[in-house]
Amino acid sequence: MGGSARDTLVDRTSEAVTNYAVTLGTREEQNPYTAELAAIAMALESMPPSVRHRCIIIITRNQSALAAIRQPRQQSGQGIITQIYKSANLLKQRGNSIVFRWAPAESNFALGSEAKAAAQRATKEVRTPDSQLYPAKSTTVKLAMTKQRRGRTLPQGVGKFSTAMDAALPGKHTRVLYDNLKRREACVLAQLRTGMAKLNGFLSRIGAAESDLCACGHARETVEHFLWRCIRWTALRDGMLQCTETRRGSLSFYLGSKAPSDPKKWVPNMKAVRATIKYTIATRRLDLDDEHRLDQSQ
Repeated sequence: MGGSARDTLVDRTSEAVTNYAVTLGTREEQNPYTAELAAIAMALESMPPSVRHRCIIIITRNQSALAAIRQPRQQSGQGIITQIYKSANLLKQRGNSIVFRWAPAESNFALGSEAKAAAQRATKEVRTPDSQLYPAKSTTVKLAMTKQRRGRTLPQGVGKFSTAMDAALPGKHTRVLYDNLKRREACVLAQLRTGMAKLNGFLSRIGAAESDLCACGHARETVEHFLWRCIRWTALRDGMLQCTETRRGSLSFYLGSKAPSDPKKWVPNMKAVRATIKYTIATRRLDLDDEHRLDQSQ
């Protein structure tokens, strides 16, 4: 259990102390912010009708909860904040005043330590929620995004070329690769990274070309052959060769992919990626019909 509400009501006239502790739900459903709002709401609702013409002081260590109560806009926990305002208005009708104060975590606040210990007891695994509280919007969104990331895998048999070349798929680095590219550049990179390029090796596989042989006559026209081995484009590879001395010929390096040997904290080398795109465009080998028309109109 990850969320609990705990309050201590102190009657200074009789020195009577009343403790309340409620288990709200799991960490996936609640967070310390909503738990603190629930605790404040419970404290105000628990004030007996006999409390009149008093100064009620609410002390909390959660600044976010105080800020939300002070200026309720579109924060999570709007339902609880509404309850707080309703209870506060009823108390004010009885002549009471309500003051909210923040107690820093490092302060010597005895009631705060007692509240923390009670919250730990209320959030043990054996405890079940005492009340049904709406999950916080921020927590719900975070949980949904986590589940999406966990389930973000490519179907079996799909993208064999890409997954073999890029150990980081699926990953956020693809946005880094494509976000700053122009349409034509992105089209070129997508062909090279997927292997579904306008090259005879792929075209023959889908029945769009009679042979998979490259026009140079030396080998099957694959992405790797096109980028590094075809003798027709030797003079155009200087920009690519200048990007590295040790990783020449590496599809992963030049196409913005993570190789198995790359460190954990890896980022695509955009200089190499752009050099590869520039080389490919210069050969005009992957040009599509609409791109030809676009070039002519410009």
